[in-house]
Amino acid sequence: MIKSKAPIIFVGFMGTGKTTIGRYLSDLQNLSYVDLDEYIERNENKSIPDIFQEHGEQKFRDLEFKYLKECLNTFEIISTGGGIIENKDSLKLLKNEKNVIWLDCDINVIYRRIVSDPHRPNAKDKSLEQLNTLYCSRVSRYNETAFMKVNSALTVSEIYEKILQNLFCD
Repeated sequence: MIKSKAPIIFVGFMGTGKTTIGRYLSDLQNLSYVDLDEYIERNENKSIPDIFQEHGEQKFRDLEFKYLKECLNTFEIISTGGGIIENKDSLKLLKNEKNVIWLDCDINVIYRRIVSDPHRPNAKDKSLEQLNTLYCSRVSRYNETAFMKVNSALTVSEIYEKILQNLFCD
């Protein structure tokens, strides 16, 4: 059983499996879980693409920071959106958290996972090269926030085992 007073927070580029792994870990460890993007959509009564379209990315990043602060005090596992590190306040907040896990894999794998997903406004109509440019612009900030990096091209159970090896367990 994982024992930690600090929440476990998943960061990483879109399509790296933050939601899948967060839910899996939550189910197996019986811990409370939230997908931050879903939480934002519920609280704002709008989809992420609609928020981007109606108010722009900066407004979305401000909402993301607001709800991240709220969720840190409420949930034991949090899956963030891929661009959470684009907001300096969110980045600073994440740097001060203890259990930030960076899920990462090859950009070609990511591209195959997200190329047809209409729910990702920063990926819409982007080529592999354009997504790679965005990915590369974020890598150092993911690295700054995370205490560990896990290859999310592994199976869900392999990722789970790697996480358990690095967290305080019974």
